Amino acid sequence: MSDDKPSLSINDLRKIYATNAGDELAIDLCYSHHKAFIKPMKVRDKKDLLKAIESKNEKLVQSNLDEIVEKYVRVEGYDNIAHMTVQERYQVLVAMRRAAAGDETKIVHQCPKCEHVGKDIPFNMTSIITKEFEEPAVGNIISTANGSIRITLGPIRRCDEKVLEKIIFDKKLDLMSERQFIMLAGYIHKVEVHQDDMVAEISMNASEKVEFFENLSSRDLDRITEYVKSTDYGVKLPFKFKCDKCDYQNDREEANVAVFFIN
Repeated sequence: MSDDKPSLSINDLRKIYATNAGDELAIDLCYSHHKAFIKPMKVRDKKDLLKAIESKNEKLVQSNLDEIVEKYVRVEGYDNIAHMTVQERYQVLVAMRRAAAGDETKIVHQCPKCEHVGKDIPFNMTSIITKEFEEPAVGNIISTANGSIRITLGPIRRCDEKVLEKIIFDKKLDLMSERQFIMLAGYIHKVEVHQDDMVAEISMNASEKVEFFENLSSRDLDRITEYVKSTDYGVKLPFKFKCDKCDYQNDREEANVAVFFIN
């Protein structure tokens, strides 16, 4: 008796699976309010990310997360996915993980007191909070040098963060205070000169922004720092944590985005 079932190749199987593997998840981004469309992540990409996490190489982890976002996320209104702010990037990564794992998952978390790494900690995804961006009351424009220079501030974008991370790596800056100082330059979105009825925007690359930032006065630094502290938005990942090695506990400990891809 002959078998009348059609013969399909592995390439046919891939096409069928890709067509029927699931709909895109749509979310509104917390800063721009653009619509982001997220495709289901494939196992091989999760495997590569797990290898990066196990290596404890933060640069490699972030590189893998960037590749995942570029491969599985598209955003209306952004011609380059790296133009998302850092917080928007976190938001789509968490949404991607939630779509794959559902509301109940387990995470690992390092105790901030004794640095013990706890495993299989229950985390309910419904506890995630997404705060939309609101322009802070302090405003986003700093007028300095007797009003002749105006600095426009804004949330740091992933494309800027990546370049600043390279500067930190090249300069071999290990201290957290040094790293944070460099990152503050990323909040500078635009610098204009207002002089003699002329307005001119100054074009600067990331290194030049850092150099300009390092020559600001302490007063201007305080104003930038105040702006950064006032822009508290994005994904919040609170959970109840109790270390099983020491007595530390916190009802609103914050989880790290990368840990959602471990289990």
